[in-house]
Amino acid sequence: MAALADPASGRPARVTVVVTVLKDPRVAETIASLLQQTRLPEEILIDDGGVTDVVRTIAEKFHAEDPRVRYLYAPGNIPESRNTAIATATGDLLAFLDADEVAPPGWLAALLAPFDDPSVGFTGGPTPGRPGTVRTIGARYYDGYLRRFYDTVARHRPHALPMGNSAFRKAAFDRVGPLDTTLYRKAASEDQEIADRILHAGFRGQYVPEAWVHHDFSELSVPALLRKQRIYAEGGYVVWRRRGTTYEASGGRVAPYVALPLVAIVGALLLVAPVARVAGAILVVLGLGGLGLLALVLTIVGLRNDAKYPGLRYSALEIPRRWATLYGAFRGFLTYGWSGRRAPDGRRESKP
Repeated sequence: MAALADPASGRPARVTVVVTVLKDPRVAETIASLLQQTRLPEEILIDDGGVTDVVRTIAEKFHAEDPRVRYLYAPGNIPESRNTAIATATGDLLAFLDADEVAPPGWLAALLAPFDDPSVGFTGGPTPGRPGTVRTIGARYYDGYLRRFYDTVARHRPHALPMGNSAFRKAAFDRVGPLDTTLYRKAASEDQEIADRILHAGFRGQYVPEAWVHHDFSELSVPALLRKQRIYAEGGYVVWRRRGTTYEASGGRVAPYVALPLVAIVGALLLVAPVARVAGAILVVLGLGGLGLLALVLTIVGLRNDAKYPGLRYSALEIPRRWATLYGAFRGFLTYGWSGRRAPDGRRESKP
């Protein structure tokens, strides 16, 4: 590809790839894939959250062979660690990958191509499952869910693009400030929050379907998927309350997942009183039967979509996934309050 120019200076733009990692030896494959790009970055920062020396050892081995690879000790949660990398990076364009992802040779060139337009502040691409790692039912469903998510949601709502496969103009960070470190610490949703700020600052975000990377799903079981969803929802709740933005939740879409189990629970409570047992039994049947019907409808629709998005045949998992989402949002409410700005220690969080 032709060299991108930095709009401020007119010189060729420098590119830094930031690899976010925490004690994950799979980062070796990530680094190796970055050194095989058709458009090589000028700098590869191995953004290490610390704890062990395994990542440092791997990074220093690569650095000895190619000085573009640099180890960066950046302890803290994800936004804190990434802020250190953003401040350290020498690139005009910063691309982000996670340590469980492997990029094909044309990835970086495709991800950077939209930056020829100076109005583009960030880009992002899909993260399909890496072949051989999509083994469990949870991994198969999540892989299909993500493929559909990128195709039908992120394509039209760029603030929904995860930072794990993205690129940002450094000038956008200069304009809006760093990632918000006051969000939920385990999964801060800092990518959604910073993207929304950048969009409101006048930049555009662009989905690049050709800029895909393979994502390792070997550790993703159904319980792990639900735990991941609960954590994401807890962070997403805070962003929703602070920024007023979401890309999934709406009353109409979550109503069946709330109303049906609620009907069954009310029925079960009524079974305790002899005078209300008939009504209670009816409500239990209606609630559980409704859930069964919902699971059947989800499965039928999922089977119709499975050819395009493999894994959606398990769409009945959408029921517990929605429950995990609602549970995470409720925990977010209890911790951060309705405004989303109450800190866990009771203080009120300031704006970033």
